[in-house]
Amino acid sequence: MKITHITKRFGSFTALDDVSFELRPGCTSLLGENGAGKTTLLNLLARVTEPTSGDMTGHERIRIGYLPQRPALYPSLTPVETIRYAAELTGTKHVEPIQLLKRVGLEPVDRPAANLSGGMRQRLGIAQALVHDPELLLLDEPVSALDPRGRREVLDLLSDLKRERMILYSTHVLPDAEEASDWVLLLRQGKLLMEGTVTDLLGSKSTIELRLFDDGTTDADWTQLEGVTRTTKRGSTWTFESTDRTLAERAILRRILERNLIIQSLHVGHPSLESLFLEVNA
Repeated sequence: MKITHITKRFGSFTALDDVSFELRPGCTSLLGENGAGKTTLLNLLARVTEPTSGDMTGHERIRIGYLPQRPALYPSLTPVETIRYAAELTGTKHVEPIQLLKRVGLEPVDRPAANLSGGMRQRLGIAQALVHDPELLLLDEPVSALDPRGRREVLDLLSDLKRERMILYSTHVLPDAEEASDWVLLLRQGKLLMEGTVTDLLGSKSTIELRLFDDGTTDADWTQLEGVTRTTKRGSTWTFESTDRTLAERAILRRILERNLIIQSLHVGHPSLESLFLEVNA
């Protein structure tokens, strides 16, 4: 499914500006600050609204399931009744409501949707979006109302569902996006700034995180070390970015020995999506 030069305007305001990308099988996370255009893009793909200009190739031939940020549920219907009603609306036969509800971690409680907790309503919304076995599943902040255990269950569910369909979901929980996503789209003020796999976006850089006992060091102790491209400190942790990890490691360790510093922890890896997100939106 290809999105080509999509623009969406509301009067004089441009919500999406010449956005192009391809949706592939698997899970794609949609990242961006509030007002970046994430919900507008999801609404376009869900056929809730039409683009001002641009094309969506293959969009009209696939089944789409959509969970908006606030699940659209009838307050008087129980979960089982909600699933049965959604099946009737979509013309779907042979749906087992109890089995589908259990798949999203929701027991078929005999209470109307109005009396369910936020997390239960979110799970019910996901189940409702899956009723007709969509080929594309759109989720707007699917874990926003969930506690840590509920978030873990939804991430496990996404890992299972993405084997069978395309998933595009927006999120502010960047560690979750890094874990669950095969692809990442990063929007800023309606423009697509970055796209690619997590490995593509993060793999070109390495990071070294260092914590010291009795840390009295300053930027002057670490700047201009060989192999280090950027140095920052957040709380008690120094972070060093590098495009040549071996050179940077040696230079940092030499500095530690020169200053007789005592290491509390040392971690070498790739930068996180969160650090990339903050850097792009700085």
